Amino acid sequence: MGAKLVKFSVESFPNTRVIGKSVVIKSEAAIDDRTIEELWGGMAREGDLDFLLGLPDCVTPSPDMVGWMGDWQPGAETYTYLAGILAQANAPVPEGYVYRDIAGCEMAVGWLQETEGDEGGNIHADASYHINKAMQEHGYEYDGSHGLFEMEYYSHERFRIPEQRGEKVILDFYSPCKKTG
Repeated sequence: MGAKLVKFSVESFPNTRVIGKSVVIKSEAAIDDRTIEELWGGMAREGDLDFLLGLPDCVTPSPDMVGWMGDWQPGAETYTYLAGILAQANAPVPEGYVYRDIAGCEMAVGWLQETEGDEGGNIHADASYHINKAMQEHGYEYDGSHGLFEMEYYSHERFRIPEQRGEKVILDFYSPCKKTG
């Protein structure tokens, strides 16, 4: 399956906290690496996803989830993938879970839809490419001053339901940005 950008916007994103479970991924991991898929599957089997969605400070509409990717350092060969929910800033973190804070910022938001064929690359592996291209076309650039991260947003309506029906999914992808110049 390929991918194409079907919607792009820049939105003010509030201070939030991502809470969930994480794995460390090699930057050059192959598209068929199952580490992230196994993290999500394990969290579903163990009841972690339902638990996180039930937290009183959860701001992610149930059953939407996020996949935060960060802790990149220049020259590093790994990054952290944190599967979980968005919560209010400074929300308590339950034992056994990890968190990353996101400072309020301008966020580029793109909707990437699966397509037939390979054009546009993989919806996950090439999401950053698509969002960065759209940012440039709209006079924005990546803003690493808020931490080096990007985030997948799994909307139940746009991703999970179509996935269950065998239809083409839409992945929401978030990237901190600023006006160019």
